[in-house]
Amino acid sequence: MTTLVTLGPQGSFSDLCAKTHFNDTHHIQYEKSINNIFDHLSNTIDLLIPLENSTDGYVYQTLDGLISKQGYIVKTFTIPIHFSCVGNLKTAKKIYAQFVTQQQCQIFLKNHVHLDIITTSSNSESMTYVHEDAVAIVPMHMVEKTLPHMNHIEDYAYNETRFAWIQMNQGNLAYEKASLIITPHVDRPGLLYDILGQFQKYHINLSAILSRPNKKIEKKYHFYIEIDLSSSSKDALEHILIHMTSMFDVRFLGHY
Repeated sequence: MTTLVTLGPQGSFSDLCAKTHFNDTHHIQYEKSINNIFDHLSNTIDLLIPLENSTDGYVYQTLDGLISKQGYIVKTFTIPIHFSCVGNLKTAKKIYAQFVTQQQCQIFLKNHVHLDIITTSSNSESMTYVHEDAVAIVPMHMVEKTLPHMNHIEDYAYNETRFAWIQMNQGNLAYEKASLIITPHVDRPGLLYDILGQFQKYHINLSAILSRPNKKIEKKYHFYIEIDLSSSSKDALEHILIHMTSMFDVRFLGHY
């Protein structure tokens, strides 16, 4: 059975995504950081990594890993992100929450400023501190229904995270998107304009473009680009890859 490495611990949103889509096909293994996850990729080990959150944007550690490591995105999965406050708020003096969880529940925390906020390393750890004088913010899917709790305390009702399934080789599944990394040889005025102009020339719509610093060369950047192929010709992707490769360093990250 193929191994799937994702972000732990058990109970995380990564774990939920992995068990929802891979529980019957993969042995699920956990790592503490995205950097460590990328080190596992091989012909017998796949990765499942958070790529983008609808409120916080793209996960920079994932983009940096895609730039510096091998592998292809073969499919993406979207998981809704909802949080609950577990425990008795009437008697609580402390509230435990993981750092990223706190960022997604700022309005709730602002409305409960009388509680001392204690940062934990994971949502699972937060859950262990629930007591008469302490509550915890955790993902809704972790809530034990027998405990007092308040659901949907996240700042935005529309909150979801997209996860990338990464394999060593390109996938053969049906696709509507593609991603690539473009690394210019030199920095110059009008560089980004020229890059974007190539996609306009082939009538290709972009759903995302982000710059990441080139960590090997000062003042140089990589551009992560996600292409929406739902309204574009599939042949257009091949044409633009050939053309862009003649002008820049291009790494194709897969279609999905």
